[in-house]
Amino acid sequence: MEETQHIRTVPTRDFLDRIMPVGSEQLERIYDAVMRYKDKLYTRKRWQTFPQAEKQYEELDIYPAFVETANVIAKVARDEAGEREDQVREAIWVGYHAEVPQTPGKDAAPIPPDCALAMAFADPSQAPSETRDKLRWLQVVAAVEAKRDFDQKDKELISQLLAHLRVIMVEQKDRRFALGLYLSNTQASVWLQDRAGALGMDVPIDIHENPRDFIQVIAAFAILPAHRLGFDPTMKLAREPLPPIYTYRLTSQVPDHFNLGQYKETNVATQWVITTEQGDFTTLRVLNLLRADVASGSGCIIWAAIRYEDRDMDPDERKVFVFKQLWKSDGLLDEGAIYEHLKSVSGDPDAQYVGKFEFHEVVKIGNEVDNTDRLIRRGLDPVPMQMEEQQPYLTHPGATDSESDVWYDVEFLEVDGIQVTSRIVARRRRKMKPPVNCTRVRIVLGVLGRPIEFFSSVRELVSLLLDCVRGHRFAYEHGVVHRDISTGNLLIALKGHHIPPSSRSDSQVVQGCLIDFDHAKRTQTVEERKVIYDADKIRRLTNLKLHHANIEELAEQVTDDVVLRAVHLVKQRFPNTSTSAHVAMYIEAALQRYKASGRPPPSNNLYTPEMLGWDGPLLRPPLPLRSVTQPAGEVRSGTPPFISPKILKLPQTVVVRWRDSSSFPTSSVVHDAIHDMESFFWVLLFFCITRGGPGGGRRKELEGELDTFPAQDRDEVQQIRRINHCLFGGDMETIACNKAELFLHPEDFEEHVLPYVHPYFEHLKLMLRRWWDLLVLAYAFEGYEYHNIHALVIEILDEAASALASQAGVDSQEAMENRAKYLHDTTHAIAASHDQSTTPPSSPLSDLLDITTPESKKRPYKHIPGSLQSTSHDSSPLSSPPSSPLAKKSKRGD
Repeated sequence: MEETQHIRTVPTRDFLDRIMPVGSEQLERIYDAVMRYKDKLYTRKRWQTFPQAEKQYEELDIYPAFVETANVIAKVARDEAGEREDQVREAIWVGYHAEVPQTPGKDAAPIPPDCALAMAFADPSQAPSETRDKLRWLQVVAAVEAKRDFDQKDKELISQLLAHLRVIMVEQKDRRFALGLYLSNTQASVWLQDRAGALGMDVPIDIHENPRDFIQVIAAFAILPAHRLGFDPTMKLAREPLPPIYTYRLTSQVPDHFNLGQYKETNVATQWVITTEQGDFTTLRVLNLLRADVASGSGCIIWAAIRYEDRDMDPDERKVFVFKQLWKSDGLLDEGAIYEHLKSVSGDPDAQYVGKFEFHEVVKIGNEVDNTDRLIRRGLDPVPMQMEEQQPYLTHPGATDSESDVWYDVEFLEVDGIQVTSRIVARRRRKMKPPVNCTRVRIVLGVLGRPIEFFSSVRELVSLLLDCVRGHRFAYEHGVVHRDISTGNLLIALKGHHIPPSSRSDSQVVQGCLIDFDHAKRTQTVEERKVIYDADKIRRLTNLKLHHANIEELAEQVTDDVVLRAVHLVKQRFPNTSTSAHVAMYIEAALQRYKASGRPPPSNNLYTPEMLGWDGPLLRPPLPLRSVTQPAGEVRSGTPPFISPKILKLPQTVVVRWRDSSSFPTSSVVHDAIHDMESFFWVLLFFCITRGGPGGGRRKELEGELDTFPAQDRDEVQQIRRINHCLFGGDMETIACNKAELFLHPEDFEEHVLPYVHPYFEHLKLMLRRWWDLLVLAYAFEGYEYHNIHALVIEILDEAASALASQAGVDSQEAMENRAKYLHDTTHAIAASHDQSTTPPSSPLSDLLDITTPESKKRPYKHIPGSLQSTSHDSSPLSSPPSSPLAKKSKRGD
């Protein structure tokens, strides 16, 4: 249900005057005309069409009474005000209550409201049954929910109306907000749903005792400009060869009639002409949708688009852009500004591995910035609505009582109709504060491609990851921490960011590209954070006496510079209490990692800083730039399957692999490069555990009932499902706790995870182990591995790429052809070809009426006991993967 902290109210008079304004003189004329209406619509202090309170009536009897009365008021208002081009052209109040099915099919659209103000551009009853409800949603201007017993404090009833408004905002891509009426036989209140939440009247209007206010509401719906009813005047429906048209200007008459074919298979395949400060763009298709399971959120939608004037060009010649639109909350960093900043320093060769920036803008309606606070809500000062029941907090694992004000936005990412993953953004509840203002922004990039999961070979996958890590290093060195590495943010793009014409061969070289900086933060550059290393000064000034049981043996294996750099690190970590034991312990751990990597020892048997990865600088902790508007404090963000458990601040996320390494206390967690490099690692492991080869297909062990597998294979299949559930597919607590436990017992990775990498990725096992050992060492000591993580990860990936290049193997032709077809279909989308078959992302309709996870998207598994080593079966269904932790003991203190 709708989270109550997003539901606010304002005084009813203020709502009427600012959200539903009708000039006083004009309202007086409309009121007089309604009162004089020939059928005596209002007499004896009541609307005659409404059932009398003292008589028995059904809830559904309210709708026809309201429809008849509202349509009369609306006609009178339109006759009085006259028609303007900025208004909804044809709209009537209609009742669907007599014909709406009560039990929709599995794939059906949500049931429309029983009553609505609908644009009259089509007759839904004439549409095919499978598209009838979708068409109704496309026509709704405002929804009506009527109840016999009106209770404005009933969260369930209010949320039912708000659910309808959310569906309107999802189905109609040109809607900025939606309005609705909550109605009874005697009362009415108006509600507004936008990206900041819901806003309503604090006290319902008594429609019989106060008919003037009721008339004002209905008149406002009839005569206000369309943008005051939530439509976007910068978006028009593309309908080649006819000129584009606003959806609210469609009619039931040719040539401006509604053509369902223009909406293709789903509304997200619809093509739009969008006006920007840099000219008009025509969208080709939706690339992905990022939506929140609560009414508030970014409402992010990303299209492939071309310039409008290029629509008649050869599709192989015109330039295709990525056009991203979202609502940015105040205080969050402007993603467009980040791209602009990175473009200003793009002399670095690694800049090519970050999305190519074209421009960004703040959307304006007329001359006003389009935002929720000032333009949509007109500066009203709302207060939280007092509900009968308050939504419980969802806190992170291990939260203490003092942290119980932490709550999470959970978002879902859809790519080509597939729910790829979910994202979680941790925030602190703002008690008794106004809702955060959201501003609509747009970002246009000159890169188009496919998510990294559609790689065509292991060799290509490693190469793509290497490119993306280089792009991350470029951004990081110039003061940008990405903070949301996931499969959806790593792109397969053509070198040079140009779209491939169909005449090019399938062997066109691709490269990895890092995109989506919407959760990034700005810090000082790496150059500004460097800690100066002066070997001579360390020799002269250090009082540390290197007398330790292992120091003499270690001194014979490393150069003096290695010892001095270890002293440098220890002095930085422990300026007052550092000991020779710390130095010896760190050197010994670094040598263990190198020797376990399989690389050859030095010819002179002396390890150098370069060999250990200690030749880079130590860095001071990243501090946010005061000159850039961004969140106060450390707002945690990331994608659950790939986020570091340290970002969730689990107290058990520690590493004690080396003797007494616990004496190196963990620093306060601030999202840094190391955490994003860990996310890269989880992305790679995710593919190795869940994929059976190139092209994005899941491995067969994760599909179907367990008893369909041969008996001798079921233990292994069960273990694969256990690993997937514990590290990637479970709830946030399961994922975070098990990853934290792996760091506490890092040897479990090689014993209980690595053996279950799919055979297709066999050649990556050594690389995975080296990467894991690097992360463990980095977190244990927070030394050079921690601060120079990019160089060391790039070294691992580079060596793996070189090894794979020398091995036999070919790219998957099917994966390459599917990728090429997708790009071809995207770049060749033509607005005039309404019957062209497309496969756009499915619209997220089915789960908007209830924001709990829909059954179709819940994992069908039951929790079964056991641990990572367990291979015994219990009475649970054999298809059930365990939710038990990875390691040998309970992870949740049970």
